[in-house]
Amino acid sequence: MKIALIGRPNVGKSTLFNRLVGKKNAIVGDMPGITRDRKVVDADFFGVRIRVIDTPGVDTFSKDDLARSMNLQSLAALSESDVIFFVIDAIEGITEYDKSVATWLRKSFRQCGNRPVVVIKNKSEKPSVQADVTRLGFGEGVAISAEHNLGFDELLELMISLDFPEEEFSEQKEIPLKVSIIGRPNVGKSTLINAIIGENRLLTGDRAGITRDSISLNWEYRGRKISLIDTAGQRKKSKIQEKVENVSVSDAWRYVKQSHVAVLVMDIRHPLEKQDITIARKAFDEGKIIIFALNKSDTVANAEEIQKDVERRVGYEFSELAGVQCLLVSAKEKLGLARIFNKAFELYDKWNTRVPTSALNKWFQWAVGKNPPPLVNGMPIKLKYISQTNIKPPTFAVFASRSEHLPASYEKYLLNNLRKSFGFDGIPLRIFVRQRKNPYVE
Repeated sequence: MKIALIGRPNVGKSTLFNRLVGKKNAIVGDMPGITRDRKVVDADFFGVRIRVIDTPGVDTFSKDDLARSMNLQSLAALSESDVIFFVIDAIEGITEYDKSVATWLRKSFRQCGNRPVVVIKNKSEKPSVQADVTRLGFGEGVAISAEHNLGFDELLELMISLDFPEEEFSEQKEIPLKVSIIGRPNVGKSTLINAIIGENRLLTGDRAGITRDSISLNWEYRGRKISLIDTAGQRKKSKIQEKVENVSVSDAWRYVKQSHVAVLVMDIRHPLEKQDITIARKAFDEGKIIIFALNKSDTVANAEEIQKDVERRVGYEFSELAGVQCLLVSAKEKLGLARIFNKAFELYDKWNTRVPTSALNKWFQWAVGKNPPPLVNGMPIKLKYISQTNIKPPTFAVFASRSEHLPASYEKYLLNNLRKSFGFDGIPLRIFVRQRKNPYVE
């Protein structure tokens, strides 16, 4: 959705611009005319991908060259936009300048085509401020205070209802897929990396604890860049006695937090010990993609049976990890190594997925209708809408009334259903329930 911010000078367009893009990208101040060029920034506004165009103030009274140039900048913004946010100062009310901007907008439609216009009543932080904007001919508008961050829930609802195509952000330079190799000591992590890169780059041996420093290696798989991170083996805290081992484990987790995918290597002869679940849970809680690699699978005759048993136990021990991929590999025989990275890239794409807002809310209405939240003291909890607020991992915000009463079990229901409906099996998800704010309640 491409949004042009239009209005006379000094009504708070740049302050609104900064709120929408989530950072102080535009200079603001009390002096009119600070903005003289249009500024375009792609942003994520609570899950709605937007392109915001900040413009100079429209001044139809002045005839100097600067004013004409600024008006041309605003006109260019109109032609680039899907919707126009016509910003007015609610404290001052409708001025002759605002009326002239409204007239200018209608005339401009002849050149750039009609656009939906939403009047933004900025500076509405006081209940007594209720500017009547219907005289401008664009409806009742939305009351906000960009400076005090009020009214943006209602603005978000309106943006979702407009249902314009979401913006494709500009492509960034390729970032390597960061894959950390984690697990207990002596399960073959370093041997696995040596087998992957095809050289004895890392020290290996039968003695546990050879790896102390976390090592990052650059590599390519089928033309895609990968950063492989070998980490120290992680034992139970009660068994860590040497300070150097404690530092190594802390260093390992620092690298895990920076990675995209965590490959938990286990010895297939002793799979899924309690420490493995602890490590997996911690990485999953960090929002990382988890892949289980059952190493030394060439040493047992019933590898596939063990694989199925591990998958079953994972779902029982930690239900959120149900669906996590469990792969048979052998570092020594170089078997199954390609599976790790095929699966890593597949899951990374899902981890990096943004569900279209319209599809997400269509699912949300269906899920809530199928299983409404329980009553609290005979009163319903009203779930308004859902928005994806982030990726890596996919994160969602549910807007509700009386949100503090929504049971954790219902949040889990939404997560599990969301995971099944959009193919997020094995992907860590986040969901937060937010209370809709009433700007007039202290």
